[in-house]
Amino acid sequence: MTWHFLLTDLRAGGSERVSVTLARILRRRGMDVRFVCLGGGEGEIKEWVTPEFELDVLGTSRTLTALPALVRLMRERKGDAVMFSSREQVSLVAIMAGRRLGIPVVVRLPNMPSNHLYSGFTGLKWRVIRWLNKRLLPKASLVIAQTDAMRSEAISHYHLQPERVVTVFNPIDKATVVAAAKGHPSPFGNGSPQFLAVCNVSYAKGVDILLQAFHTVRQTLPQAHLTIVGRTNTDYAKTLEASAGEGVTFTGFTANPYPYMQHCDVFVLSSRMEGFPNVVLEGMCFDKPVAATTCVPVIDDIIVPGGNGYTCPPGDANALADSMLAASKLTGIHNRYTLFDEERLMQLLQPVTCAS
Repeated sequence: MTWHFLLTDLRAGGSERVSVTLARILRRRGMDVRFVCLGGGEGEIKEWVTPEFELDVLGTSRTLTALPALVRLMRERKGDAVMFSSREQVSLVAIMAGRRLGIPVVVRLPNMPSNHLYSGFTGLKWRVIRWLNKRLLPKASLVIAQTDAMRSEAISHYHLQPERVVTVFNPIDKATVVAAAKGHPSPFGNGSPQFLAVCNVSYAKGVDILLQAFHTVRQTLPQAHLTIVGRTNTDYAKTLEASAGEGVTFTGFTANPYPYMQHCDVFVLSSRMEGFPNVVLEGMCFDKPVAATTCVPVIDDIIVPGGNGYTCPPGDANALADSMLAASKLTGIHNRYTLFDEERLMQLLQPVTCAS
């Protein structure tokens, strides 16, 4: 039985990192795993996938038009198969292909169903995607929610059968994260403390709030520096970058942000919303204090105020500044992430495996 992990394209993002980690877990547990990219064959995630997994590239220009190519590919596969997707439009294509071919499909929800800051869909396209979700998600063999709150909302929002929706907290591959930073010198220049955010520069990530908060932080810590690692290729991002002020560096995208995490003093999550803050877990691999917004309830299960960081409401620049300043004073942190349960994941996947 072969698990086919489906990708929109080969650009790296949080969902793609989680997919690779899950694929490694399944392979370690004796399962055959390969990746299928619906779009083009070039992108940052290629170097994560191809050394370890076989990769099929369909080369379609639009995700929702990839159905014929995906059906042809899966028909060519001999033996049992399961498809897995962690992106909204890809999941819809996978479910349609799975129903046509009798192949089980496991869908991981990328975000809270009520959130639409992340998607970039507007108008008619947004309504079509939501309509398709309500029609097709109930047909998935298993729907994975990243948190209990996401599970409850998905059941209600999409009218899903509760027994087909499970909560699986995101895994973190600490050994890979730490190894990727090993041996790298500090990428930071002058300034102390060094605050770090790793995210695409977008409204959903609250970078505008972060810049306001950092301006307040500099009034108390004039030598502080803020580095923002992530894509800045939109007009919105370029506007923020141009108005950032002193003590702020935008690096653009980097395939390996882990040396920044290893050498920073405080990791910051300023998001207005998240599905699951995997980037916080990665920062915590280096025992760094975290200043984070409570943009998703699970933050309160990860951050212990005064222990490994401080939290504040999303959208409040003054509160975020207070959290950043307080976090900069924490020392002697030893983080442990215990929410992900590998054995439970395998138990939940067992019925799908047997049905394939």
